[in-house]
Amino acid sequence: MKSRGVLPLAFVLLSAAAILPAAVPAALAQVTNIDVQWAISAIQMAGTRANQIPGIKKVPSVGVIRLDVPTVPMFNGDVPDWQEFRIMTQRNAAGVAKLRKNLAANPATAAALAKAGVQPWQVAGVQVGSNGALRLYIFSARNW
Repeated sequence: MKSRGVLPLAFVLLSAAAILPAAVPAALAQVTNIDVQWAISAIQMAGTRANQIPGIKKVPSVGVIRLDVPTVPMFNGDVPDWQEFRIMTQRNAAGVAKLRKNLAANPATAAALAKAGVQPWQVAGVQVGSNGALRLYIFSARNW
């Protein structure tokens, strides 16, 4: 008799698991936790890394890291709140603007961003792999 109650519960859980991932747009999916030092570097070096973008001919992969995901610091508050990333982006506005412009102007990177569902205005920083792979640090909304 106990097994009759388990089957409907299992069905509900499996149904929810099948539906929920489909509801999250690909561009908003977090590929990894925020590595604070890499994110800070990507934002601060946006202008310098913008100079690498025109030379990219092929983008084999794109990773997307959302900076505006609310986080709960686990150890002594060492993960900056997303507003701190926003302030850092504003302080490096010239480099970030150059990066966004170059990402949109290069056909290979523009296509890679479109495939990942990322608009150039969302990008705050980037890491560029030696093979042209991109790891984008983005804000998901314009209201930052």
